[in-house]
Amino acid sequence: MQRKKQFVCVLLFSFCMLPQISTAAINQHVNARSAVLLDVENGSILFEQNADTLIAPASITKILTLYIVFEAIEKGEASLSDKVVVSSRAASTGGSRMGLRAGTFVPMGELIKGIAVVSGNDACVAVAEHISGSVERFVGRMNSKAAELEMTRSHFITPNGLPAEGQVTTARDIARLSVTYLRRFPESLAIHSMQSYTYGRHSHHNANRLLGKCLGVDGLKTGFVCASGYNISATAKRNHTRIVAVVMGARNPWIRCSEAERLIEAGFRETGAPYRDVKSVALAPTPKAKADRPAGVKKAGKGRRIAHGPAKPPAKKNALKKGRKTDTVAKAAVKSEKTRSRHALANNKSKEAVKKSKQAMRAQPDRAHRTAGVKSCSAKAKTGGSALGKRNGEHSKTASVKKHHKGVTHAHDQKKRANG
Repeated sequence: MQRKKQFVCVLLFSFCMLPQISTAAINQHVNARSAVLLDVENGSILFEQNADTLIAPASITKILTLYIVFEAIEKGEASLSDKVVVSSRAASTGGSRMGLRAGTFVPMGELIKGIAVVSGNDACVAVAEHISGSVERFVGRMNSKAAELEMTRSHFITPNGLPAEGQVTTARDIARLSVTYLRRFPESLAIHSMQSYTYGRHSHHNANRLLGKCLGVDGLKTGFVCASGYNISATAKRNHTRIVAVVMGARNPWIRCSEAERLIEAGFRETGAPYRDVKSVALAPTPKAKADRPAGVKKAGKGRRIAHGPAKPPAKKNALKKGRKTDTVAKAAVKSEKTRSRHALANNKSKEAVKKSKQAMRAQPDRAHRTAGVKSCSAKAKTGGSALGKRNGEHSKTASVKKHHKGVTHAHDQKKRANG
């Protein structure tokens, strides 16, 4: 009886020592066929969903291929400077390609970049033949290494993940492979983190869209075949904490990346490392691609950035616009006041000119004749005289103003200029 009590106590203590994960994270569903979240430092599983479901590995197979290549270089069986001859079998391999030509010699270092970044199926065949002499022997070495790493439910038939009957793996096995690979060859992340790679005349973009978009992500590998869907093994590091998230069987590449990112953020939250407190961390179901984008964030082309939070109102811009509007109104008022002043000045000058003209006319001889002429004009104006008389009177008046005040502009012209 006492032994049973001790056994129960040990079990309870072990359970308490397990990584504490919120029930919200455990009970939620990742929008993919299977998923696993691991802490690389201690290998503890932070989250899993159908982790042992058999699924085609696709190009994630290349992680194991690169493991064999780096191990061969470590043992001296090959080197980064080796000139690898490209066979016709390698050059004719379909699917995603690096663009190798039969009969050419390519450095091993370039082939590794072609496998990690471009996901070149042709490069995998080339390195397999160079290291093991044939693709079949290399694949046998891959399966031996998988058994050594306790990938008990995995079996490989091709070095590149191209569809083959009987080639299967699980999310748990891929997570275990990824953790071991990162621990043994951490320098490989310098290649896996490359967002693009150019070989010859062709530039290729890394299919891992989390690079440069999710903080700390620096690897690892993506894959796709019709039998499985879209797969990814993603890793990120923040504050000495490294997380590996494996998502297998997503419906499209956007869901693949968004689900992996949500797992990564949840993992950092649970381990105490910095994380982004956005809706995507909650591991909520995302039936549509639009659900991956929080409200207030617009879609920007194919590469969609996940929101860091709700958009803030541009208070400074509004204040600046108001200030500019006030300045414009004030300037308009000043301009209008100046225009009115010019009009008033012009009118005053015109009146003074007319007055002086009359005084000059009175000072001339033949005052009686001038008076009679003025009365006659006045009478015509009152009785509605001929149009010719009116025009002549206006002409003489204007001529008189212009004669004595050559520099004064007519008030009507001033008004037209101001309005224009």
